[in-house]
Amino acid sequence: MTGYPDIMADVARMVAIGDRRRTDRANRAWSILRPFERRILREAAVMGYVLGYRSGNLDGRSGFGGPLDRNNPIPDDVDIIRSVVQHCDSSEGFAYLTDACDGLRRRVTRKRMYPGEAAAR
Repeated sequence: MTGYPDIMADVARMVAIGDRRRTDRANRAWSILRPFERRILREAAVMGYVLGYRSGNLDGRSGFGGPLDRNNPIPDDVDIIRSVVQHCDSSEGFAYLTDACDGLRRRVTRKRMYPGEAAAR
């Protein structure tokens, strides 16, 4: 197995490149968003993370997360936002964040609303 360490080094290098790419795209999206869009994203991302952390079967019943878990505290807001943007990137359901990751700014208009959004107004 002489080639095994070389393969593992290549895999580790590929993973590091992918992580850096995802982080760069999330940072680009954050820089593209307007201040009020950033505020909305921050509130929604952190609220969703905390609620999922606290009540998504991680509230101490299984020993992970929630009020009984002192070893894995809730991360900082910046880390939560970056993680959420990375997970929304390249997804059909999050076209605005995907475009922001690509460096494009989209304007919200009635024409670009998702079905059902116009009726809610």
